[in-house]
Amino acid sequence: MKELKITDIDLNGIDAVIFDLDGTLYDKRWLPLRLIFGDLRHIWLLASERRARRLLKGLDFGDADTFYQTLFNHIASHQNIPYLQAKEWYQTSYLPLTIDILAKHYKAGTFVEPLLKELRLKGIKTVVFSDYRYVDEKLQALGLDPKLFDICQAAPELGGLKPNKTLLMRLVDQIGVPPKRILMIGDRMDTDGAGALTVGMKFMKV
Repeated sequence: MKELKITDIDLNGIDAVIFDLDGTLYDKRWLPLRLIFGDLRHIWLLASERRARRLLKGLDFGDADTFYQTLFNHIASHQNIPYLQAKEWYQTSYLPLTIDILAKHYKAGTFVEPLLKELRLKGIKTVVFSDYRYVDEKLQALGLDPKLFDICQAAPELGGLKPNKTLLMRLVDQIGVPPKRILMIGDRMDTDGAGALTVGMKFMKV
């Protein structure tokens, strides 16, 4: 994970910066292994969740309820378990465990808070955009105040996962800035970068 300084970023013509969360604002090394060892009895559910996300990547389901119904159905079908069991595992085990692991083992990069404050002083809007829900809670677990960002948004709450063009345009509407004046900063070209370039944003890989 690169330690970003404001001088590293080309802000010419930029009115808003979107940051990916995992792998961009903190070093997520060992997170998958910690999730596995944190809940060994549900290891196959975790594998099915990862598989389902790969299948649903970049698709638009229109709204959060439809996306999550589809996600839980994929997990349940792959594991041959009831839908409600998959949903309960995700909501009461997997997501709380993720936040707990972040709080115990991870911190936001030391560059993050100073950079966000500098961007705000320049009048540039700041956004965090994640493929996972509970963005505020994850930021807090990492030691960041969500209020440092103008917008904290999870892609599933907009109806799907990165890099779908329609999802990003819904986010653009929230930001209120034309795509050509927005910079996306992320660690993955196939999600962050592909989405940004599809809608005409600039992209910076870290």
